[in-house]
Amino acid sequence: MQLKKLLAILMLFAITVSCKKKAVETDNLFKFRDYISYTSSGLTSVSDPIQINLANDVESWEMGQEITNRIVTISPYVEGKLSVANKHTLLFTPYEPLEPATEYTVVVKLNKIYNNIPSDFEDYTFQFKTITPNFSIVTNNLQSYSKEWQYLESVLRSADVISLKDAKQLVEASQGGKNLSIVFNEANEHAKVFEFKIDSINRKIEDSEILVKWNGNPIKADNKGENKVLIPGINNFTIVDVDVIQSPEQHLTINFSDPLKKQQNFDGLVTIQNVKNPKYIVDGNVLKVYPDAKLVGNIQVDVFQGISNEEGYKLKTPFSESIAFEELKPQVRLISNGTILPNSQELKFNFEAVNLKAVDVRVIKIFEDNILQFLQDDNLNSNNQYNIKKVGRRIAKQTIQLQTPAENTGKWRSYSIDLSKFFKSDPGAIYRVELSFNKDYSLYDCTANTSITNTEDDEYDDYYYEEDYYYDGDYNETSTEDEDLKEEEYWDNLTYRYRNYTYNWRERENPCHEAYYNENRIVSQNLLASNLGVIAKQSTNNSYYFAVTDILTTNPEANATVTLYNFQQQELASKTTDNEGLTLIDLDKNAAFAIVSKGANKTYVKLADGNSLSLSKFDVSGNKLQRGLKGYIYGERGVWRPGDTLHLTFMLNDLANKLPKGHPVKIEITDPNGKLVYKNITHDNLNNFYKFTVPTSQEDKTGNYNAKVSVGGATFYKGLKIETVKPNRLKIKVDFENDILTNNEPLKGTLDVKWLHGAVGKNLKAEVKAKFSTSYSGFKNYKDYTFTDPTREFNTEEINVFEGKVDENGIAKINNKLEVGKNAPGMLNVQFLVRAFENGGDFSMDAFTKQYAPYESFVGLRSPEGNAYGSFFTDENQTFDVVVVDKDGKPIQRNDLEVKIYKIEWRWWWNSSYDNLSSYVSSTYHRPYLDTKVNTNANGKGSFNLKIPNNERGRYLIRVVDPKSGHATGRTAY
Repeated sequence: MQLKKLLAILMLFAITVSCKKKAVETDNLFKFRDYISYTSSGLTSVSDPIQINLANDVESWEMGQEITNRIVTISPYVEGKLSVANKHTLLFTPYEPLEPATEYTVVVKLNKIYNNIPSDFEDYTFQFKTITPNFSIVTNNLQSYSKEWQYLESVLRSADVISLKDAKQLVEASQGGKNLSIVFNEANEHAKVFEFKIDSINRKIEDSEILVKWNGNPIKADNKGENKVLIPGINNFTIVDVDVIQSPEQHLTINFSDPLKKQQNFDGLVTIQNVKNPKYIVDGNVLKVYPDAKLVGNIQVDVFQGISNEEGYKLKTPFSESIAFEELKPQVRLISNGTILPNSQELKFNFEAVNLKAVDVRVIKIFEDNILQFLQDDNLNSNNQYNIKKVGRRIAKQTIQLQTPAENTGKWRSYSIDLSKFFKSDPGAIYRVELSFNKDYSLYDCTANTSITNTEDDEYDDYYYEEDYYYDGDYNETSTEDEDLKEEEYWDNLTYRYRNYTYNWRERENPCHEAYYNENRIVSQNLLASNLGVIAKQSTNNSYYFAVTDILTTNPEANATVTLYNFQQQELASKTTDNEGLTLIDLDKNAAFAIVSKGANKTYVKLADGNSLSLSKFDVSGNKLQRGLKGYIYGERGVWRPGDTLHLTFMLNDLANKLPKGHPVKIEITDPNGKLVYKNITHDNLNNFYKFTVPTSQEDKTGNYNAKVSVGGATFYKGLKIETVKPNRLKIKVDFENDILTNNEPLKGTLDVKWLHGAVGKNLKAEVKAKFSTSYSGFKNYKDYTFTDPTREFNTEEINVFEGKVDENGIAKINNKLEVGKNAPGMLNVQFLVRAFENGGDFSMDAFTKQYAPYESFVGLRSPEGNAYGSFFTDENQTFDVVVVDKDGKPIQRNDLEVKIYKIEWRWWWNSSYDNLSSYVSSTYHRPYLDTKVNTNANGKGSFNLKIPNNERGRYLIRVVDPKSGHATGRTAY
């Protein structure tokens, strides 16, 4: 009996264990396609939030709403916040970064989101894996503080985002057993790339070494190692390293052991095979050599002994070596970034490619009925690959042959595709053209560029991921699956992706490895076949103004229909344009989209602030209406004494929002301490003019009072000055011949002194003093231009312009040459203080300000619209505008303006002084980056482009000099 019980218990235990081990279906997107459209998958950064996209909207959700009930569970357990990104998207943001190289399983409780859900669909489970930690250390140029002390510039690159604290623990350096200081650029607390320098390297008499070690334990990375860097001795002036830089402009960098003498001729001392007229730039210990033509392949480089260091010593040994100038990697780029493609009879699509013999062209159609849904999540020019499947489908695919290996020059070439041969465009549809390529299409010569191939392949895993799975091991394309069938499954939502990629962080930039040919190499552009161009403007009261034109003829389009929709794609209003192509639609609600149509042409506009054109180059200043009201406060004088009565008047304009008759208006007066001293409410007015009589006492404080008027939910302010004023007994008047004073014309004027009762101030002593200061006001018609040079210091000066007596008629002539401001940063202000003395010793005074032009002409700089804190993106062309005007602000045509760009080094490594750029020319913290010239046209305007590569990001001084007048302008930018 006991044996039977024991067997029963064992069987029950076995059944229980087998049930617990039952596999849970994960990532079954096809089964759950009615509820889930997308989730985080594959390899994910530890800093990225976990994303869950639902197939349907949840109407009760609001953007930014925090979900407190346990809709989502994560294993291993992660603490974080679950929030609503939009009505069909959830984001789980961990409080701390996820664990690296960890597989996470996420369960979504669909029964807590949807009602009456079948039992088989209550839980959806998916998985993803975080990126395995990895990093590399690269030592760059050896630079010198002095003859005995040097530092080594270095870069740390990580496979995923890490903290600055962890980055500092990954690397250490020593010299002769003594640890060296490592100074990081602390601009970012978390990043993938950190710049640092190995500091305080002591240069011995004989050659020595520093030992650089790295260990990935702080970030749980497996790689560790060490490297020795040679430090030449004090008396060993030699070449440390030679390297080729390809971007943004190909050049050769030669790193010497000592700082080079700047004023020396390098012609003949550095020779590069097939280069006739190279250009040279000295940057401390580094000589940059720019060839006059693009170099490819192995090129002979020779450096001879005639080169001198700062102390005049010659190079001890010559250098002669064959250097590999790497060719451009296979790439595709678009020529334009527009969306509307007019004249649908010939849909020309233009692009450029380099080192490719073919590209794959895919055309994805976003159906007309789905375009507003597409615009809910994306903009017209969006290339998001995850959302496109919801609203579009691939309709065409073809491989286009570009060139043969014999035709390849290794340079960018332009190509054009006639899309009308691929498909017949439907009016109103949007077509996404996608260009991609694989390793088989590459014309890159890997045999001539073996130096870039990673020799440590065996130490690091490759990840081949297909759909949302990942596998360890090298990529091996042995699949015989029909690619077209597999892609059809993707568009039918049966699989997450149809492309096969190899992931290897070490080889991601190696065109000889499969890892280079990933999703980041794909370029795409959305095209709308339409001849309608639309300009939309929105006022603060939800009035929408549209201007519709024909793009081909630029003529206005009459009778075009403009229809507005809200975010839920519901129609709000519709109206047609007049004969001038204009229409105005007044709404009491906010519109999200507009569809403009006429005949077979349709154009779509997403009405969001982020899609508006930049207005940075236009004067759009003005007053905004407060609830449709305008108001103005004024008084009978500008300054009152304590004890005076203030007669204030408020003028109201309520034409845009008519207030009821007898509507009250409230005024509040506060003293300089912010204390309320007067309050009154009135409805008495004459034609919307309201009078307020405000008493003061002689004991009241002096200073700046403030008046606040409130009416109809709007408030208006005015400052009031109450001061104790000693009255003048003499009336002083100074007239100068010129409105703007200059240094090339004498200061000519007339001083006139009279008693207040009108009598002439005979033979009275008088003096006129002038104080100069920098003016930052610029010129009236050039408000967005900077006319001040940040590299010039100007100390305030005070001089005597006149000192003496007026004649019997109370008149004195002023004739004085002003020679100040020779180092002025721009236009100056002159503050004149005039005093006339009575015979009894008392005096009366007057003060006024004039403008003083120390230069014949002034150059101004206008920057493009920046990003956060006025910074600019790298790897993008930034256009800066230049203007030249005379002292009156009239434009001048000027040739050969000098544009000089300086890289401002991270000076906080050495000192913590203020950002004083006045010594930029001789300072070792600034190095020349670009030197060019620009001309202005008859309107005094010109421009230049600046494109800083990502590896040169940092702070720059941009300076424009007018060599004819000597004036300069500039700014610093990050």
